Amino acid sequence: MYTFKWCLPVVGAGLVCGCAGPLDQRWDDPVYRSLQDRHVEHDRFIAQDGSSKSSVPSSILDSLNELRVEDAIGIAIENNPQLRAAGYRIDAASGRVVQAGLYPNPSLSFSGESIGADSGSGGETAYVIEQEIVLGDKLQRARDVARSDRSAAQAAFVAQEFAIATQVSGAYFKAVSAREQLTNHQELAALSTQLLDSVRSRVDAGSATETDRLRAEVINEQSQLELESAQYQLESAMRVLSSAIGLEQAIDLPLVSLIDSLPVVQSYEEIIASTLESNSKVSHARIAIERARNAHKLAQADSTPSLIASIGPRYSDIDQETTMDVGLSLEIPLFDRNQGEIKATLSERLSAAADLQSVQLELLALVAEAWSDYQSSHSSAARYRELILPKAQQTFEMTQQAYQSGKVDYLRLLDAQQVVIESRLVYIRALEQLHQAAAMLNQLSQSNPHWRNPRLVNLSNAEVTP
Repeated sequence: MYTFKWCLPVVGAGLVCGCAGPLDQRWDDPVYRSLQDRHVEHDRFIAQDGSSKSSVPSSILDSLNELRVEDAIGIAIENNPQLRAAGYRIDAASGRVVQAGLYPNPSLSFSGESIGADSGSGGETAYVIEQEIVLGDKLQRARDVARSDRSAAQAAFVAQEFAIATQVSGAYFKAVSAREQLTNHQELAALSTQLLDSVRSRVDAGSATETDRLRAEVINEQSQLELESAQYQLESAMRVLSSAIGLEQAIDLPLVSLIDSLPVVQSYEEIIASTLESNSKVSHARIAIERARNAHKLAQADSTPSLIASIGPRYSDIDQETTMDVGLSLEIPLFDRNQGEIKATLSERLSAAADLQSVQLELLALVAEAWSDYQSSHSSAARYRELILPKAQQTFEMTQQAYQSGKVDYLRLLDAQQVVIESRLVYIRALEQLHQAAAMLNQLSQSNPHWRNPRLVNLSNAEVTP
């Protein structure tokens, strides 16, 4: 039997060496890093205090003279709380990656025997350090599962980015559309008032009937109601845009992106290819397959028992000597070989593979629907721009010339002008639907994250770069 001195520190250091887990690097994504750098203190304060105020400084809007749709999307991306929450879920998943790679902590125990004997002997005392030695590559398998979860959180973050861009783009052009519709309804209301005044004069002169007057009054009341509705719709659209951007205060800037600038998208085949390759739902489904595969490997690794090793000095006061106790224990996988979990994770792998096909079919249907909306609204907008509006305008100009030469009355002139305005309203609605469909196609294909362009608003210094 050997005598050891100062063996406890040496043994402890030997068992602890190499037990530290891996440190994971931060996700190198510019939007994610910007959100984490800008808002973490604000959100930490909310988490501690429970109160909140808008995290978007008013100086951002004060520094702008106008608001483009690209500016609106850039502000929303930098300040949307849902996107920040998605970023924090990446942090949480990253923390679990680190945790999954950590080695089990050793334990230290003390035992004493025959202490306080009548002979004055101190009996025996022992210090034991016990360490679980993980076998079967279980730590690496657990780390792989955790990394799959982190990849899924990153895919969800990108999906949230595109969803916000689509929401803001739709809200922006809805506000622009509401503004244009209000302008045209104001013209319609002015025309209906002119029509009513003209009919009343003709009734007084005996050249029109009371029925004509009543009809003109009905048209005037309808146009006034439509004007009020257009005003409410514009106010509502501006509030929705403010909320989509992440502002509590109303937006007081002119919206300068032109609604009649027809958006250009990829061909249908290119959109399909981009969607099946780049869409975050597809990425998430593929990650789910990878995670299920890693979970299955982890379940197989868990069937290998870990080795429990113990070592420590024992001092006998009776014999005046120090000895070393060494122990090894290993669970015998006789009944529980983790066979149930292995079978379950194998089924989950098959389920994840089926889910990928389901996601792809769902996306194909969404692309087909959005493409149909885009084609329909694009065709309608183009036809109104190239054919209907020019003809309506030409009809009005010809009627105006005929009115000036006395060939038609004032009612025909007003009617021709009303056709022009109503055609404009239909054209504006078609353009609004066109921009919404184009934004949805971009969200599905995820091929054009234009808000990441460095020309957009630089929120870190509240200035606009030209």
